[in-house]
Amino acid sequence: MKVLIIGAGVVGTVYGAHLAAAGHEVQVLSHPPRTDDIRLAGLRARDVLDGRTTQAAASVLTDAASTAFDLVLVSVRSDQLRAACGRLAGLSGSPAVVFFGNNPGGRPAIGNAVAGTVILGFPGIGGVLRDGTAEYVRIKPQPTALQAGEDARLAGFAQALGGRGFAVQRVADMDGWLVYHAAFVACIAAALYRCGTDPARLAADRATLGLMCAALTEAFATLRKAGVRGLPRNLATLHHPLLKPVAIGYWARTMRSPLGELYFAAHCRHAEAEMRALGEQVIGLANPPEAGHLRELLAR
Repeated sequence: MKVLIIGAGVVGTVYGAHLAAAGHEVQVLSHPPRTDDIRLAGLRARDVLDGRTTQAAASVLTDAASTAFDLVLVSVRSDQLRAACGRLAGLSGSPAVVFFGNNPGGRPAIGNAVAGTVILGFPGIGGVLRDGTAEYVRIKPQPTALQAGEDARLAGFAQALGGRGFAVQRVADMDGWLVYHAAFVACIAAALYRCGTDPARLAADRATLGLMCAALTEAFATLRKAGVRGLPRNLATLHHPLLKPVAIGYWARTMRSPLGELYFAAHCRHAEAEMRALGEQVIGLANPPEAGHLRELLAR
C-alpha cells in the first residue's frame, strides 16, 4: 500500500517505521522541525523492552493533494485535529483515513471535509521521542484498536501490524470506545498532574490513587447510564466498585514500574493542555452533576 503519515511524533514514527519495514511505501506530511530530521535519517523506532530498532526511509511531502494514497494515518493530538482535517480536504482519490488518537467526539469531531473513508482507531503503544528516535513499549492490556469493518485497506493495515508483532483488536463501536478511553486517560492524567507527573510519587500516594480509581468507576457508570457503549471489558472489570482495593494495587505497581513513565507520564508531560481538555470534555459527556470525583481531581 501507499501510506501517508500525518503527525510523526511517537505514534506516527512507530507505526510508519513498521509499515515501511513490512514493505509498504511510506511518506510523511511535512511539519518542521520534526520532518526535517525524518528527511535526513528516516523513521527510527526502538522497542525499549527488547532493544530492537526499526529504521526505514520515508519521503517528506509538503503537499499531499496531488498524490493518491491507499491509507492515511492521522496521529495528532486532539487539539490538532481540526488543523489536520484541513490538510486532508484535498486528498486525491478515496483513501482509508485512520484517525489514530484521543477523540471522544468521534466522527462528528472530524466532519465531512475529509476526502476518503474515515476510520477510527487508537494506538497500542506508549513512549517518548529522544534524539529523533521513538522509544516505545507495546501496551499489552490495550492492543492497537481499529474499528470493525470489511475495508480491504484496513485489513491490510491490521495484517501488516500483526506481521510485525503488534496485537490488534477490532472494535464494533469505536466511537463509544474512544469516549471511555478518554475518561480513562483523563482520570490518570489528572492524578499524575497532582503528583507533578511523577509516576513513582503517584504510586506512593494512596489517597490520590483512591480518588483516581473512584473517578474512573464514576465516569464509566455515568457514561453507561447515558447510553454510551464500547467500554473495554478489562477496564469494566478492574474498576468495578467492589474491586477498588485491587485497582489501587494494580495502578500502584504499574506506576512504580518503567511502564508508568512510558505508558502515561511522558505523554502527560508533553500534552498537558490536551489531557486537561479531555477531562473537561468527559465531564460534559458524563453529566456534570455526576462527575464529582473527576472534578475534584482536575481542581488541583
